[in-house]
Amino acid sequence: MVRVNVDFRVLDEAMESVLMVSRELFEEGLVKSTFGVVSARIPDTDYVVITPSGFRKEKVARDNLVIVNLDGEVVQGNLRPSSETPMHVYIHKKIPEARCVVHTHSPMATVFAILEMDIPCFTSEQAHAFEGRVPVVRNYSYPGTTNVEELESIVEALRKSRVALLRKHGVITYGMTYDEALDNAVIVEELAKSAIFAFLLGKPQELTEADIEYMREFKRKRYGQKPTSRP
Repeated sequence: MVRVNVDFRVLDEAMESVLMVSRELFEEGLVKSTFGVVSARIPDTDYVVITPSGFRKEKVARDNLVIVNLDGEVVQGNLRPSSETPMHVYIHKKIPEARCVVHTHSPMATVFAILEMDIPCFTSEQAHAFEGRVPVVRNYSYPGTTNVEELESIVEALRKSRVALLRKHGVITYGMTYDEALDNAVIVEELAKSAIFAFLLGKPQELTEADIEYMREFKRKRYGQKPTSRP
């Protein structure tokens, strides 16, 4: 094991951001006990910061974070990395824009994973955030899988919506920023909760492809702040 040669400020940002996301996930109730994983690609390197195996997320500290390479081998740190390291590094390797990857067992979204059901796209918010259904990765066996076909299935699902459900297990999502990864984990739980209540109270209808396309254009052209051109 060697100490990575990375600019201290870049490494510091990645480590502090992993800690921030981990604590926010706990405070939001999206992870309990030692479950859940947060990882971050160190920019312009082939290294990933990841939370250790068997640690409560609210108690994870800088000294027990682990740095691995894209093969999942520990290059810095004294603890064993998460048992989900193979999945995380595979996502970082295959989706370069995945700066932060988050795995939760958030209760409402996990209900759909248990039932092996996609989360239907009932709301404009879901169309805005994920552009349609949140898919279940059905070609998935057990936590810690190293099966390349299963890992590729996870990546394929994430390329569609940036969030997916792991069959009978939980949620996996990523973001181009730390805040986006955290937001995706929060939003999918709220969407799952709304969908469950909709099923309990009636027979909700999914948005049409035309509805979803409208929201894509709305998000692209009319939502958020855009840089203004100077005269």
